[in-house]
Amino acid sequence: MTDPNPTSALFAGDDPILNAEDDLLNRSRLATALADEVQAMNAGRGAVVAITGQWGTGKTSLLNLTANILRRQEAVQVVEFNPWFFSGTDHLIRFFFDEMARQLSSERTRKKRLKDATATIADKFNRYSASLSPLKFIPGAAPIIEAAQKTSEGLAQALSTSIHEQRIEISDALSQLDGRIVVLIDDIDRLTRQEIRDLFRLVRLNGSFPNVVYLLCFDRSVVESALGEEGLDGAAYLEKIVNTSIEVPPAADEALASVLRTGMLQVLAGITTPSPGDDRFSDVFWQVVRPLFGTVRDVKRFLSSLTLTVRSAGDEVTLPDLVALEAIRVMRPAAHDLIARNVGALTTVHGWQTGTRNQAALAADAEKVAAIRSELPDEVGQALIRYLFPAAQLHTDNVWHGNDSLQSWRRDRRVAHPTVLRYYLHRELPAGTAPSSQVDSIVWTAGDDQAFTTALAAIPDEHLEDVLDRFLAHVDRIDSSSIPTVAVALLGLFPRFSEEPTGMFDFGRDYTVLRPVRKLMQRVDPNNADLVARAVYEATQSPYARFRFLSLVGKQKQSEDQVISPELEETLRADLRDYLKSAPPDSLRSERELLLTVFHAADCDAESGQPAIESATSPVVTARLLETALTSSRSNTLGSVVVNSEDRLAWDPLVAIFGGESQFIASVERLKNYIASQEPSPRLQRAIAAFDLYATGWRPRDM
Repeated sequence: MTDPNPTSALFAGDDPILNAEDDLLNRSRLATALADEVQAMNAGRGAVVAITGQWGTGKTSLLNLTANILRRQEAVQVVEFNPWFFSGTDHLIRFFFDEMARQLSSERTRKKRLKDATATIADKFNRYSASLSPLKFIPGAAPIIEAAQKTSEGLAQALSTSIHEQRIEISDALSQLDGRIVVLIDDIDRLTRQEIRDLFRLVRLNGSFPNVVYLLCFDRSVVESALGEEGLDGAAYLEKIVNTSIEVPPAADEALASVLRTGMLQVLAGITTPSPGDDRFSDVFWQVVRPLFGTVRDVKRFLSSLTLTVRSAGDEVTLPDLVALEAIRVMRPAAHDLIARNVGALTTVHGWQTGTRNQAALAADAEKVAAIRSELPDEVGQALIRYLFPAAQLHTDNVWHGNDSLQSWRRDRRVAHPTVLRYYLHRELPAGTAPSSQVDSIVWTAGDDQAFTTALAAIPDEHLEDVLDRFLAHVDRIDSSSIPTVAVALLGLFPRFSEEPTGMFDFGRDYTVLRPVRKLMQRVDPNNADLVARAVYEATQSPYARFRFLSLVGKQKQSEDQVISPELEETLRADLRDYLKSAPPDSLRSERELLLTVFHAADCDAESGQPAIESATSPVVTARLLETALTSSRSNTLGSVVVNSEDRLAWDPLVAIFGGESQFIASVERLKNYIASQEPSPRLQRAIAAFDLYATGWRPRDM
C-alpha cells in the first residue's frame, strides 16, 4: 500500500473520496474490476448492479472511483441521479426522466462517440417525461394541458402518443446505441422507507431499457427492511431487481491502522505538546485506540475532533491519554459518560490495609468500573484500566497502588490522577492548582542557579504550594551537582507562605519546601554529605530555614537515620544558637516561626531570670515572638460544616524564652506602650488579646 495523502482525504470531513489519489484503502483495483464488469455485462434488457455495505464502509467512495473510470470510456455515458430531490412517486418518475434527458443532452457531458445517439434519446426521454406528467391523469386538467400544448410542441407530441409506444421508441433507440448509459444512484439507504420503495419501483419498471445499467449504492439490511413492508419479502423483492451485487469489503486491520496512524501524525504535526515522553503510547494505541475503529469514516470523525482536544488540553494531559479518551468519546460515548461520572472509582488509591468498614465503598466502585468496561470491547476495557486507570486494577486484578504511584501519575500528567482526569473532562484547573507550565519552568531550570531562582520568583504565591508538591516527583531527575543551589533556593521560599491556616486540617505549608529538600539531601553521596550540608547551611540566611534544614539532615526523633555526621550537626547547631543569642532586633522582627526556632535552637530556662536571646525584650522581637506563639484550636460539631476557632498561646515556651513569667509579662507591657500610637497587625492584636486572657490565669480546658 502506498503512503496515503491525509491532507486531501482524511481531513475532508465526512465526504467520500473523489479520485484515486485519495484512496487510502487501495480500493482502486476493486473499482477497476467493477467498471470492467459494467462494460462487459449483458445489458440487452438493461441491468442493475448494487454496491452494498454498512454505513461508513466506503460505498460512495467505491462508486466515485468506478464512475471516474467509466467516464473515461468513449462508449459509456454516465448519468448521476440524486433521489433526494423528489417527493412522491409521480414526482420521482418525472424528475428521473427529466434528469436523464438533461444530462444526456449536455454538451459538457456528452461523449463524442455517443453525441448524436444520446441527443436523440434525450429528446425521446423529454417527451416521455412529459407524458408521465401527473396533470394527464387528473380530472379537470384538460384546460391546463391545452394551454401547455400551445406553448410546448414537445408536450403536444408526447400527449398524442401513448406511453407504451414511447417506451418502444426509447427501447429501439437504446438498442441501437453503440455503448451504454450508466445511471448512478447513491444514498438510497438514507431515504425514508416510502421513498426507498418508490425508487425501487422506478428501477423495476424502467430497468429493462436496453444498454442502460443502474449502479446503486445502499445498505442491504436497510433496503430489505423497507421493501419488506406490506407483506412482501424484502430480500426476494431485491433479488428480482438486482442482477449483480458487490459487498464493500471491510478495511483490513493493517490498512486501517496505517490510515489512523498517518492521520494522527498529520493532526499532531503542527501542535507542540510539552507533555513528557510516555512509553505507553504504542500499547495505548494498539490495545485501546485501534480496536475502536472499523471504517475510514470512523477515523475521520475522530481526527476532526482530535486537533481541538490536543490544543485545549495537551498542556495538562499526556498525549496517549488524550488520544485514548478522545477515541472513546467519539466511538463509545456511553463509556465516556460513565468515565466522567465515576472519576473517584477510577483514580482513588487504597492502602492494602483497607478495613471492613470500607468494603461497601470498594464494592460500589468495582460495580462502576465493571459498568464502564461493559460499554467497551473486552480487550479494550481491560487495556483501559491497565494503561489509563491503574488505580482501578484493585477492582479487576487485585493490584494495589499507593501514594507514590499517585505522585508519579500527577508528574507525568496522566488521567490516572484525579486532578488530571477532571481537567480533561472540564478543561479547568481547581483553585490553587498551577498550570503544568509553571512546574516545567522550575524543573527545566534546576541546573541553572539564576534561572531556577527567577522561575521560582515568577510563580504566583497562590500556586507555589501546588508547584512544590508536584516538583517533589521530579527531584530524582535533578543533576546531583545542582542539589546545593536548588536546596538553598527552596529554603528561601518560606516567607512567601502565609502563617495563617486555610482550613481545619491545614497543618502548615512549610512541608512543601521541606519534603523536596529532604529528598534532595538523601540523594547526596554520603562521602560528600557534610560538605554539601555545610554549603547549604551557610548560604541560607533565615534562622528558621537553618533550623528546619538541620532538623531534616540531622538526627531525627523517630529515626536513627541521618544525612550528616553528628559532629557537623553539633557544630552547626552551636553556630545557630550563638547567632540567635546575639542577633540584632531588626534581623528577627520578621523572622518566620521565631518562637519555634528560638525555643528549640537556643538555651531556654524558665527559672534563669534571663532571656534566651538578648533581643527578646525588644518590642519588635517581643511582638514577633507573640505572633508566632499564636495558634488556633479548630473544631466542629458532628454533622456540621461550621468550624469553630479558639485562639491559643504557647504560654510555657514564651515564659521559658523570657527566663520567667514576670520577665515575659513585663516585656509584653512594654510592647503595649510601644504600639499605643500604632495600628498593630490583626495577628498581633489577637495574640495580645490571648495574652491578656492567659495573664489572668485562664487556660484551655484540654491543657
